[in-house]
Amino acid sequence: MKNILLIAVVILASCASPLGRGRAPVSQVGGDQALQLSRQSLIDKLEGGWVGQMVGVSWGAPTEFTCLGKTVEAVPAWESWKINQAFAQDDLYVELPFMAAMREHGVNASWSDFGEHFKATRFMLWHANAQGRDNLRQGIAAPDSGHYTDNPHADDIDWQIEADFAGLITPGQPGVAIDIAWRAGHVMNYGDGVYGGVMIAAMHSAAYTAKTVAEIVEAGRQAVPVGSQFRQVIDDVIVWHAINPEDWKATWQMIQDKWGAVDRCPEGINSDFNIDAKLNAAYVILGLLYGQGDFEGSMRIAMQSGQDSDCNTSSVGGILGNYLGLSGVPEKFKEKLDKDKRFSYTVFSYTDVIDLSLDLVAQILAMQGGRIEGTGNDEVWDIPTEGAIQAPILEQWPAQLNQPPEMTISVETSSARTISLKAEADDADGILAYQWFFGDLTYAFGQETSHTYLDPGVYEVIGYVSDQTGNTSWKSVLVEVKE
Repeated sequence: MKNILLIAVVILASCASPLGRGRAPVSQVGGDQALQLSRQSLIDKLEGGWVGQMVGVSWGAPTEFTCLGKTVEAVPAWESWKINQAFAQDDLYVELPFMAAMREHGVNASWSDFGEHFKATRFMLWHANAQGRDNLRQGIAAPDSGHYTDNPHADDIDWQIEADFAGLITPGQPGVAIDIAWRAGHVMNYGDGVYGGVMIAAMHSAAYTAKTVAEIVEAGRQAVPVGSQFRQVIDDVIVWHAINPEDWKATWQMIQDKWGAVDRCPEGINSDFNIDAKLNAAYVILGLLYGQGDFEGSMRIAMQSGQDSDCNTSSVGGILGNYLGLSGVPEKFKEKLDKDKRFSYTVFSYTDVIDLSLDLVAQILAMQGGRIEGTGNDEVWDIPTEGAIQAPILEQWPAQLNQPPEMTISVETSSARTISLKAEADDADGILAYQWFFGDLTYAFGQETSHTYLDPGVYEVIGYVSDQTGNTSWKSVLVEVKE
């Protein structure tokens, strides 16, 4: 059910303590329950993540879709000037309108905000991105623009290759990264296509604090719900790696045998060409696990896996660049970077992107109840930590024609900054689960729930319901919290 319910709800202010998912009370921030990063460390991680993406996509570009259903044997030589070719790559420039939307409308930008910024772009696009933008321009608003009934590329890789920013701006907060990636990803994708971006964003967020690459991979696994095909792909690669810890090609063959022909892209059906997010995500996990944290070696494995080999190499490079920090990226990969060059079709240079990323981290920090202490070289960012990662609701493009659930929601207020939410849904397949996104980068599950806001403002609350097949419906409610 793809429609939106706009209801203004006025909530009176109080001093109630905000204790939503992914948020620590302000009194706890700065103690054992907060991640502390110096400004220099944060910038080092941000730059590493962006440079890693740029290196991966520019290095892998000559191999993109040259090997379908087989591995790439001849990896091109790296030359340091190549990094600047990344300014013309969609892996990078498509991230920027989403960041621009957050700069203009806040880090909790709405579907409409993301959709309007994406619709206005003039850069070259393909597959789910191109269809999503065409839909927006034809009056099909987000998230319908990415829905499988309007976008036959819904399971394609597009959001997976451009969701890095959502994790880079949420250090140590994978739940917040999931919230952003889930919301923005529906502009052009649905279901497994969205989970690709959710996985990448969660791994980037976890890379800030992880002690091992295995921890990063585990964060990506936990961010994708059990029952989805995407989660099964991740689980398979982890199990096969344990069986073949030294032979990545043996695991690659297992991936190919089970998942190599799974593709609903119109160009990929009955073809060796496969741009499905799940298969290409398997190659990302493959590179991370077998590369064991080695920046160059991990990207080589992702590139040699074939199919969308520049995008997958970019994902691996970005995550490891974040994990290692720019200071840990070998000099030959970054020495020729032109920091003043603009990304194609945008007003953003590399330096602008790092500055904007830092600004968005600060906005999220404030919304989550954190703080920045000190000045100059002594500046420390206290970032509230989260509990266990909670994957979003199960959402799958039905294998056969299936009607989504019928859903209604209701909102009640109390005398504090608290709302109570209730959903009613019915479906012939039975109802599986309910989820609520509160519009302040937090979310929760259940047919009924309540939420307390930390700050005044207007929030877009989204209620989701999934039937037993994973087919979802949603409703949206605008909630105004006043002083």
